[in-house]
Amino acid sequence: MSPEEKADATGRYFLPRNVEEAERMQNQHEWLKGGANGLVLAPIDLKRENLRVLDAATADGYWMQDARPIFPEDTEFLGFDNAPEGYPPLNSKPPLKIVQQSLVEEFPAEWKDAFDFVHQRFVIPLFKSEEVPLVLSNLTGCVKPGGWIQLVEMDFQTPVSEPLESCKAVQMVHKLTSGVVSDPLAATKLAGRLEENGFVNVESKAVDMIAGSANPNQEMGERGARNMLSVLGFFQSVAKPEMIGLTQEEWADLPKRFAEEMEKYKVALKVYFVWGQKPETAK
Repeated sequence: MSPEEKADATGRYFLPRNVEEAERMQNQHEWLKGGANGLVLAPIDLKRENLRVLDAATADGYWMQDARPIFPEDTEFLGFDNAPEGYPPLNSKPPLKIVQQSLVEEFPAEWKDAFDFVHQRFVIPLFKSEEVPLVLSNLTGCVKPGGWIQLVEMDFQTPVSEPLESCKAVQMVHKLTSGVVSDPLAATKLAGRLEENGFVNVESKAVDMIAGSANPNQEMGERGARNMLSVLGFFQSVAKPEMIGLTQEEWADLPKRFAEEMEKYKVALKVYFVWGQKPETAK
């Protein structure tokens, strides 16, 4: 991969890499965990010894830190990110092992068929459609025969808020995010892509993540609202109002209107949790 291609791959993740973004992602993590009632939905045998877990696009490794108690004590965790140095290290004991690796570069040979569980979250819609097969081939190639992969992605396009006709700002946010990411419906295609890669026992769970006052759990609703307002700000930083037919005044007012709708209506975004198993090799 040329320096230009590497810069392009790194630049797809347009959110910042700093303390504030790490805190936003930690808040988002807790919101997702609450909405899905857990971190690991794939039916991996958590009683086995010497498991190996790979967390893709790990950022600061917060998912690994939180997932540690779920797995046996002797489980080995490894995370990778294309720019891990941008995030402040977590005070985790023992320290988390995080290495630099791009999803569109060749993976280390020692990762092939090496992990019992591979986890990836919120990155595939940023890749061009012609690159997604390479990304998934890299990730699925890391799974041991009999092991599992779990992918978590947001459907940026399909509205699930209610009543939708009243959620004008929410509709604008959907239009904005769908225009920025490469494939707003990438989440809906993951199960089929895993099957194309030869995986079996592929299942999915679609969760309507409620942000704001309609969430029956007040803390989760507040986390969701805080996360979505932050994400909206980042999307606005790389887009222009004319992309979605707004004036400068309407553009500036969009976060306020979005916050009001999260307080007044049932505002939600659909997130897909998809998992599958690599077949055992023939004996």
